[in-house]
Amino acid sequence: MLSASEIAEALDPDAPQDGRLTVVPRPDVEDLRKRGGTSIDLRLGRWFKSFKQTRTNSVSLAGFDEPTGEGGEMSRTRQHFVPFGDSYVLHPGRFVLGATLEWLRLPAGLSGYVTGKSSLGRHGLVIETAAGMHPHFSGCLTLELANVGEVPLEIFPGMKICQIFLHRTTPSAQSSLGAFSGRRKPGLSSPRADDILRKLRDHE
Repeated sequence: MLSASEIAEALDPDAPQDGRLTVVPRPDVEDLRKRGGTSIDLRLGRWFKSFKQTRTNSVSLAGFDEPTGEGGEMSRTRQHFVPFGDSYVLHPGRFVLGATLEWLRLPAGLSGYVTGKSSLGRHGLVIETAAGMHPHFSGCLTLELANVGEVPLEIFPGMKICQIFLHRTTPSAQSSLGAFSGRRKPGLSSPRADDILRKLRDHE
């Protein structure tokens, strides 16, 4: 895991390309060094995506006969834009997709993972993400936000929402950007059944 000083070095525009980390807006490097933390705090963006419950009977998490691409995503979800200064109210038992305010780009020599902030979790806000960040990822992170508490929670664009921890990895010549690279808004991909699962389903 990278230390505070190593994170600061990776954020340096003059750092070697295979180890240079880009975060926009750029974190306060001096504050990071002063705190001695081993993570970078990220803030909540202004776009949210919720599910249309009345139009979705069920979703196959195995990926059988599911619509793919933006058409399938748009048929099941609605998008919300919340300006700075306003809030999004997340009611108990409800779930919404959000995105980080920051745009990130990981170099070939870094990978990472995302966790929620304990101060928010203690109030019932669970920030469960596709925790692994692969080398070469670029874009805003999609966040899965759920209220597992008993009272409605107000979340505000611009508030600190999660943190990333970084690790060095052996650079690869091949780039695997993933389905959500390049996105600025929350993204939802339909699960897809793999060949083995299809053969198991069709086995008599």
